[in-house]
Amino acid sequence: MEDPVILLEKILTFARNDPRIDTVIQTGSRARNTRVDKFSDLDIELIGSGTDELIGNNLWLNPLGEVMVALHLANEKEGEPDWPTCLVVFSGGRKVDFTLASVERLKDMKQRGLDKLYQRGYKILLDKAGLTNGLPEITHQLTKSHIPSSAEFNENLHEFWFEATQVPVYIARGDLWPARMRDNEMKESLLAMMEWYVSIKSDGKTDVWYNGHHLHEWLPEKFSKRIQGIFGSYGKEEAIRALQETTELYTEISAEVAEMKGFEFDSELPGKVRKHIMQVIGR
Repeated sequence: MEDPVILLEKILTFARNDPRIDTVIQTGSRARNTRVDKFSDLDIELIGSGTDELIGNNLWLNPLGEVMVALHLANEKEGEPDWPTCLVVFSGGRKVDFTLASVERLKDMKQRGLDKLYQRGYKILLDKAGLTNGLPEITHQLTKSHIPSSAEFNENLHEFWFEATQVPVYIARGDLWPARMRDNEMKESLLAMMEWYVSIKSDGKTDVWYNGHHLHEWLPEKFSKRIQGIFGSYGKEEAIRALQETTELYTEISAEVAEMKGFEFDSELPGKVRKHIMQVIGR
């Protein structure tokens, strides 16, 4: 892989000489100096009045090194980053995630405070025009993790149990690919429920990260020790076992979330669906 120090210097040299870029800020594990290993990528924000010219354009990457593959993301959907990104894997395998932002990115944080990403840690690597002057310092007081409403909880619940009725049908048919795809939907609902459980228990003070990162650090052991069991290999019996363990874990966590928040829900639904599963798979 590319030497991260050398690659970073190439990025800074490029930025210094390009009038479209005013500021370079590093985020991620290398900015925090935690969990850095030989595979760690670089998270770089290129901020300036002309960075829109870099969006969807690979030519500016040439001075940085030979590119294996680059992916430009507009990030216009809900829940996606606020600015376009360019994800690059260089020929040696080192990945760099570039955020391409206007100066409004920094102006917003000066007015409203650091966002969750910057609160985890950032480094100002280059500032040609003093755009970072007045940028708040890191307090390590992260925005409280999301705690669901009753409507959100019940939507998650019904989505999970709906998918749980369909997965065994595909397994019984031996159609394992779509079974796995629908199981992935169940896992997304389960992850959200686990995050909510921890957020409620800690009054939103525990950082649950995103996409399950560092799950075994924030999820209580009574649940985390069961995570391995909810995944199975590509086989009928393994798929059945993983499905059963997934539904058992979800049943317990969702019941505790409902109890802690006083949410009303169809408490008979899990039993009905699990009975359906056993009938479909012939157990």
